[in-house]
Amino acid sequence: MSMHLGDIEDLVKEDRVHRRVYTDPSLFEEEIRRIFHRVWTFVGHESEAPHPGDYKTVYLGRQPVLMSRHEDGKIYVMYNRCMHRGPVVCREESGNSNLFRCMYHGWTYRNDGSLAGVPFSSGYPPGFDLNGLGLMRLPRVGSYRGFVFASLSPEGESLEEFLAPVRSYIDKILDRAPDGEIEVRCGVQKYEYCGNWKLQFENFIDHYHAPFTHESAFVSGVGEEIYRKRFLSQEVRDAVEVRAFKYGHSILDHPHGAGSGKEPEAFRSALEKSRGKERAEAILSGDLHVNVFPTLLFQEHSQSYRIIRPIGVDRTEVFVYPYRLKGAPEEFNDAMVRGVSYWAAATGTGQPDDLEAMTRAQLGLQAEGPEWVIFARGIHHEKVGPLGERISGKGTDETGIRGLHRYWKELMLRSDGRPEKRS
Repeated sequence: MSMHLGDIEDLVKEDRVHRRVYTDPSLFEEEIRRIFHRVWTFVGHESEAPHPGDYKTVYLGRQPVLMSRHEDGKIYVMYNRCMHRGPVVCREESGNSNLFRCMYHGWTYRNDGSLAGVPFSSGYPPGFDLNGLGLMRLPRVGSYRGFVFASLSPEGESLEEFLAPVRSYIDKILDRAPDGEIEVRCGVQKYEYCGNWKLQFENFIDHYHAPFTHESAFVSGVGEEIYRKRFLSQEVRDAVEVRAFKYGHSILDHPHGAGSGKEPEAFRSALEKSRGKERAEAILSGDLHVNVFPTLLFQEHSQSYRIIRPIGVDRTEVFVYPYRLKGAPEEFNDAMVRGVSYWAAATGTGQPDDLEAMTRAQLGLQAEGPEWVIFARGIHHEKVGPLGERISGKGTDETGIRGLHRYWKELMLRSDGRPEKRS
């Protein structure tokens, strides 16, 4: 089915979206072009490549990308594609290498992408510029507190502007590290599900589903009585603030989140020494979920972040990265990393529930009779905040999900697929 701009206008309403948003392959192809190949997208954390020669390979949409640290100490982000005949020059997910050599004809590149060698180079005609055929760097690359982002478009808002709505929330999460930095060196949990990528983005900002989707996990963990009092109470569920910001970002702010106020004394002392008691108390209070459109999801007290990779309209990969807080006691970091495996692994206590729910959603959306997916919860009492964001003081409201689709529609309606120019 071909896609027209008029279709998109009709597919996304303020309180509902058409099922085609999740199921139409032609829409998915346009998403790749208009969203993932245009906006700022997370590539990796600088601590994943701490030493010269360290690298990581990822995909931005369908584009193979290589993030590498050169001998000059800088991080470079390049297309993972030989400039000769096109093969990827690196197939490994991560590692260390002084050079990247294409296995097809032996063209070899340095960590900054510059061309290091071409076999039998005398075969090229006089004046042919081989030196200009280094790995092509992405048009725009930026970093915020070690988080490297890139855009495949040469135009658009700056990374600073793009992250501005949620920067203070990201800072709160990262400021939990007494030394002010995190280290992403604990491996990765991987899973995939047979569903659209937006289902994972929605799920992460959805405080409504947890007591039902995760009933068995909660009951086995705390018992039937506490489960009913703590998890089936709408008052408890709603004691969370939801905000939907510009650029599709959103947050859930749990004032009494898991782990809040229960940190080990050694960790609390290290944080107070670094930040001061007042700032430490503010950092340790509450629990944040932060969704950075379109692929990066932070979970504060899980001490991890997730990356969404869309594969097809009904297939999505997700990578969960636990991290360590520099300056925090090692035993505390060890326990937090283990906790990520306990809950968020594909075989953990919680993640299988979400995978099943998202898979069932994709299956159900094949039904052609019911056309709409409803996101009306809480729309009647939303307020507008100082940054123009939509705010709800009730955690079960679908404010963040509406924000996702509002910005999705904006991007998909831009006729050339390019980010809006800003002065």
